[in-house]
Amino acid sequence: MDAHGPSLWATLGAVNARRTARAARPSRRARGGATLVVMTIRSLILAAGALELELAPAAGGIIAGFRHGDTDLMRAPDRALIAAGNPRGGASWPLVPYSNRIRDGILSWRGQRIALARDSLSGDHAIHGNGWRHAWHVAAEDQRRAHLLHAHAGDPFWPFAYAAEQEFVLDEQGFDLTMRLTNTGDGDMPAGLGHHPYFRRSADARLDVGLGRMWQTDATLFPQALVDLPADVDFTGGRAVDPLRLDAVFVGWRRPARIDWPSDGLALDISADPVFDRLVVFIPPGQPFFAVEPVSHDTDGFNHPERDSGARILAPGATLSGTMRFTVHRR
Repeated sequence: MDAHGPSLWATLGAVNARRTARAARPSRRARGGATLVVMTIRSLILAAGALELELAPAAGGIIAGFRHGDTDLMRAPDRALIAAGNPRGGASWPLVPYSNRIRDGILSWRGQRIALARDSLSGDHAIHGNGWRHAWHVAAEDQRRAHLLHAHAGDPFWPFAYAAEQEFVLDEQGFDLTMRLTNTGDGDMPAGLGHHPYFRRSADARLDVGLGRMWQTDATLFPQALVDLPADVDFTGGRAVDPLRLDAVFVGWRRPARIDWPSDGLALDISADPVFDRLVVFIPPGQPFFAVEPVSHDTDGFNHPERDSGARILAPGATLSGTMRFTVHRR
């Protein structure tokens, strides 16, 4: 964790106050051998070589899509949902200031029971943090880079003030994503980070990753017991994804995690800083996608201070940060 000086957050405040209008029709600008395509007021595309990284800052600061040529690596965007500002139309969303779910939307914090607001994005539990509910502002961009900012003063969904950043840097091999979360309030704040990438689930897609221990869950998928890795969810050496059904949090994982699409001749490696010590693997039945999510803490970790859940506490002015890398390989 580190701390930023006041000048950064003065800049952030200025960015939040600025309204930038963009044309609704696609426009293309070439700079330095790469291209930035502005698709709509809510979407922009960074391009380098065969790769395109599409972002939708106004729809929750999400990754809308990630492609190699005409082949989607992350799941294809639902443009109607994105145009309506719904982050679930995208391929990955930022998990700030927490990952996964808080049971029944009740946060136990310093002797208080704080009821977090819920809505159609939430369901029965508070979920995926607060950042995906808000438009993020483009603080800077060039041909291969976008820096997104989001300032939160506190609301019924999350009562603590914070500022969040996402910095995307694309090259011909993949992209780096650096996330930062700073407590801008007057008191301590529980904190976590992560991203929620969905990948295209082809018939031959494979996942290869060495996993640590696994949280066994109750019927509502909340952690109950930390157990050694069961053989039926061991992905060491690679396993086909399509026949599986899984929704689990793993504590510790070997970098990189690799996703292979043999019929496309493509593979993708996921690496991440140590702060992202947990990996969520979500393979829902009957869906054309699956998720492999680097995150910093366990599901409902804030409500279990007795566990080593990975949850952090940020003092005023402190920052939690980390970088993850997505690298594409031709097979």
